Amino acid sequence: MSLSFLDPALLWGLGAASLPLLIHLFFRRRPRPLAFPAFEFVVRARRQTERRLKLRRLLLFLARTLVLAAVALALARPRAEQPGAAAATTAGPAATVILLDASASMGYRLGGETLFERGRREALSALTRLGPEDPVAALLCDGGAPVAVAPSFDRLAARQLLAEAQPTALRADLVSCLAAAAQGLGMGRGQERLGKKIVVVTDLTASAWRLDAAPPQLPGPDGKPVRPEVEVVDVARGAALPNLAVTELTAEPDAAVGPRGYRVTVTVLNAGAERAGEVSLTLRAAGDSRPPVRAFLDLPPGGSVRKTFSHAFAAGGPALLTASLPADGLTLDDQRTLALRVPREVRALVVDGAPSPVKLRDEAWFVEAALGSAASPVRPTLIDAEALGSADLHAFDVVLLLNVRSVGTRAADLEAFVQAGGGLFLSMGDQVDPDATNRELGPLLPQPLHLVKTAATTLARLDESHPALAVFTGEAREGLSGARFQRYMLTRPAGRGEPPVVLAAFEDGAPALVEARRGSGRVLLYTSTVDREWTDWPLRTSFLPAMQRVAGWLSGALDDRRDPPTVVGSPRTLHLGPGRRLSALVGPDGVARPARDLGAATAVAPDGGSDLTFTVRQPGAWQVQVEERGATRVEAGLAFAAVIDAREADTRRLEPAALTAWLGGEATARVDGQGGAAPAGPGLPLWSMLLALAVALFLAESALLS
Repeated sequence: MSLSFLDPALLWGLGAASLPLLIHLFFRRRPRPLAFPAFEFVVRARRQTERRLKLRRLLLFLARTLVLAAVALALARPRAEQPGAAAATTAGPAATVILLDASASMGYRLGGETLFERGRREALSALTRLGPEDPVAALLCDGGAPVAVAPSFDRLAARQLLAEAQPTALRADLVSCLAAAAQGLGMGRGQERLGKKIVVVTDLTASAWRLDAAPPQLPGPDGKPVRPEVEVVDVARGAALPNLAVTELTAEPDAAVGPRGYRVTVTVLNAGAERAGEVSLTLRAAGDSRPPVRAFLDLPPGGSVRKTFSHAFAAGGPALLTASLPADGLTLDDQRTLALRVPREVRALVVDGAPSPVKLRDEAWFVEAALGSAASPVRPTLIDAEALGSADLHAFDVVLLLNVRSVGTRAADLEAFVQAGGGLFLSMGDQVDPDATNRELGPLLPQPLHLVKTAATTLARLDESHPALAVFTGEAREGLSGARFQRYMLTRPAGRGEPPVVLAAFEDGAPALVEARRGSGRVLLYTSTVDREWTDWPLRTSFLPAMQRVAGWLSGALDDRRDPPTVVGSPRTLHLGPGRRLSALVGPDGVARPARDLGAATAVAPDGGSDLTFTVRQPGAWQVQVEERGATRVEAGLAFAAVIDAREADTRRLEPAALTAWLGGEATARVDGQGGAAPAGPGLPLWSMLLALAVALFLAESALLS
């Protein structure tokens, strides 16, 4: 038990307690001895009476002295505190900022309640302990940009903010929050001579602190920076916070698994000080009727383990993949979701312009073999040039014209097909007439055809950034750049309109692969053959993946990319096409949040649609409701995942000694609650008891005088 005074300067009043003694000494007189036998009897009787009154005078003297001492002590307002209940005290009143950690790690459940619930109670208790002369401000460290607030005497506002505070799923930077609190202490008008104090209520996880940064400071009365007094209340009371968390989830296409196969990698963290064995890890795809995949992990203390799965999706299109652990103290990080757009099945119409009963001489044999392999997402349909006239183009995503002499009356249909979003691939050969092709397909061709050139050459330039050629990097580039060409079609410069893009060129600079956009569709011109007549490329290992990726790119399937999760609290941008409007976001809790409540910033997209940027504050899978032509529906392709910052999953704790040293040592800082100490309750206000004692002594004096 320790004793402190809110107004120690008033202790000078204790000197008034000596007044009864001084009065007693001043009026004390010794009678002059006078022998008179007649009074001997009276003196003897008086001595007997004085012995009885001596005790009363002593009690009266003590009562008067204690009345004055009690009043003086009460004015100094002493209070008794439990050991460790406060940091090094500031003499006199102090401007105080109570800083409450509301980050994701404060959602850890310990002893039947969350650390945030404990922290809120501790913050309100710290507010109660303040004296009436102590201005105060409350500040939430909830992952947002901290705003400095000057302390005031509006206790109701501070109490309301703390009482209504809610935990978040965001990461809190306590160093930035401390800097904002110190800035607020320096903003109070008329508080320059008051002490400065910050009470930090947190779980003391190391990831929330940056001890390499500067500690909090504020301008002193003389303009020099000073350190405020800092009291750190550890709501975990020194207890360990073991935690298992899924900190990363990635998926890469894996052709060995199948056309929609992925190699999924999950990273699991053990933030505890003990080994965790036989930990169940589950991987499941939303809407998949097959049982989830399970694995068991052995996690070292304070370490991470990566587990790789092979997963094949049942169908293409938007998909949600979730890796989860058994629930523990912190449930926010027990699962992680990844939004994928699995390549859908591509329907390709392959038009053979030079069919042959001998497979190796057939124009389409190599292409059909490449597109129809077991691992290919493309489903080819083979016809000859004559059957093109009756083919239903709308049943396909891509049309491949291989050494076709003429498309006849289907030229207009092909143009409409591409303009509506279809893909068109053209390869050359001895059947192609440049002038006739220019007349029929001129509006679609990236560049007009010119004439055939005979020259031994290779590909000298590749655009490896293009989705169709992105796999040909490093050693894989040799499979494409090593192909030999003997003949190829030269082209003329394109006319007006959107300029074509050359994806590959020969050694003399002549284009080998040229792409162009036509309406919503795409066209790719290949100036050599897909058989062995003009090149040996079909015999190369690069031919199969190249044709599959070309078909995927032309159909738009390669636009389906892995969508990295959005970290909770970070901005997220949704693109809505023309004619669409965001209706609502459906969160992981199933609650639809109307667009008007999102506070989204809207920008016009190049295609005439809109880009909406907003912030999500809850981890999990989010669905998007759009409104188009008066109808509202969930757009599966816009679904996305949000995850908490992986640093919040690391619940390893900071050493109190290191934090105390960073804050300036024990002279200005104290880390409370360590070592399992009991929660610090409010100090006992002894001044009220002293006033009651003074009243009682005054009544006792009156009784002694009667």
